Amino acid sequence: MANARAPKQWSLTKNESVNSFENWRQNLIYTLSLDPSFTKFLSPDKKWAKKTKAAPNRDFTDDDDQVANARTKEQKSAALDLMLGQIANFCPVIARNTIVRNSTSLEQIWQTIRLHYGFQLSGAHFLDFNDIKLRSDEKPEDLYQRLIAFIDDNLLKKDGGISHNGEPIIDDEELTPSLENITVLTWLRLIHCDLPRLVKQRYGTELRSRTLASIKPEISQALPSLLEEIRTAEDAKVMRSNIPPRPLPTNKYSYQPRQNKSSVSKRRTCPICKAAGRSDTHFLSECRFLPDEDRKYMAKARQIIGIIDNASSDESENDDNPQQDQPVMEQSMSSYRVSIRQSPYLDLFVGYIPVRLTIDSGATGNMIRESTARYLDATVNNTSQSAHQADGSSPLKVIGETRLTFTRDDFTFYFDGLVVANLDVEVLAGIPFMEKNDICIRPSKREVRIGDSYSCHYGSEESTSNRTSVRRAQVLRSSSTETIWPGEFMELKLPTSFSTDDTYAIEPHASTPGHTSWVSPDITRSVAGKIRVPNLTGEPQNVHKHDHLCQIRSVFTPDTAAETKIDADSSIGGISTPPSRDACYSASVSLDPNDISQMT
Repeated sequence: MANARAPKQWSLTKNESVNSFENWRQNLIYTLSLDPSFTKFLSPDKKWAKKTKAAPNRDFTDDDDQVANARTKEQKSAALDLMLGQIANFCPVIARNTIVRNSTSLEQIWQTIRLHYGFQLSGAHFLDFNDIKLRSDEKPEDLYQRLIAFIDDNLLKKDGGISHNGEPIIDDEELTPSLENITVLTWLRLIHCDLPRLVKQRYGTELRSRTLASIKPEISQALPSLLEEIRTAEDAKVMRSNIPPRPLPTNKYSYQPRQNKSSVSKRRTCPICKAAGRSDTHFLSECRFLPDEDRKYMAKARQIIGIIDNASSDESENDDNPQQDQPVMEQSMSSYRVSIRQSPYLDLFVGYIPVRLTIDSGATGNMIRESTARYLDATVNNTSQSAHQADGSSPLKVIGETRLTFTRDDFTFYFDGLVVANLDVEVLAGIPFMEKNDICIRPSKREVRIGDSYSCHYGSEESTSNRTSVRRAQVLRSSSTETIWPGEFMELKLPTSFSTDDTYAIEPHASTPGHTSWVSPDITRSVAGKIRVPNLTGEPQNVHKHDHLCQIRSVFTPDTAAETKIDADSSIGGISTPPSRDACYSASVSLDPNDISQMT
């Protein structure tokens, strides 16, 4: 023992697990056992009194003279104080007097430390087993070790102070095979909910004669391939259907040549008459040379499958009708009873770039178009997942997967989805995106709700007022003095009269010298009544308060039909009607349109 060297003892930290605490405790006991004066106090059954003025020697007594290495009560108390002081030195998270003066046994000290970390031995502590999860930076094997350490720590002990069904524990409990099986099963379920079922299918032959815990090493080695198989089977599906818009209504009467039904329907031919060289322009079931028994059999078979042709319509047709190809006046009988509505969407920012996310509550995964991901400079990682359309069979070409962070006002949205080559929208936000960011839709109000207090409208709204012909542009100015570094942006708020989520054309404002060099003309979308102007130059730009940066105008598609009608009306007879000037003022001119007087 003189040549034995104890491992270097370490101190407890603020965060410890059951396993790390046990390692610390066992190493400390070994270190203390190297001193012969501490050996008698390391027994689990050894107890002593608290150190007080009334009992300065902790109720120790002197040894008899006949006892080898006899010690007095003062010597015993001094040795115990030294041992407890060593324990307190390596346990800074507990008050020193709690260990040195108020402890009565080693078991009490261990329980005090366990109580501090929240894993003291009790019946309630076993319920914390449900809180064990696989961490993002943790390997599956590390998770199993945490599970097995927790089970070992909660095995009942005879001196643990816990009874079972009103009876005390006589012997220390051991880890049984059934408990090991439950631990392995829990380990598989925490890694992936579908993993136990796949293990049952893959290792069904071995499990006939072996326990689940006994094949745990084989499962650990094959775990990457098992998880890859599960991920491959998890296909993301897009539950969307594109319905073309309703066509323009046609005239009530239109010239439509009647189609020849013989060209649309299946061509009639009779193999019996064709082989005999007779006229074969009829079906086999209508052939008068067909035996009666065969005719009855064919009629019975056709009744069973429910595809009997309407004989009356076939007989009423006259293939030699001379009026067949004559122009007729037909009334259009088309009926459009299927309602078509725009999908809900949410306009968000990625840096200074506005992106429209189409919300699809029927999609089981999130997707983004490949061109959009490249434009946003998103990192695309390889993936083994696949994606299908709503029919479950039409595949989408998956390039990889990516993760992005979007913003709108004070909200941050997290997106992780598949990068798809051909997608009809920029970004498709499915159920995972809605669930992670607490988003719901209210189609009746055309609202997208974020949380409990924020909502925004989607869809275009027809303006009830005519667009002003005198001034359609609005000057935007900075609200504060700041420096825009290269690659950064400046956020500008739109006037309240402008739509919050719309498309606008940005032009540098010529009246502000110096700013036209970095504000580039662009067509962008506003998000929550704000636009972001980036600094794409290689130098920082100083912007002062109230500086005119740019002017914006709403982008719209003119009504070509209305303009054509106006041009046609004005060209009749070459007469042009001058505009009316009954009013003595211009209704198109307004004072302080940019709210300059309100800006301070």
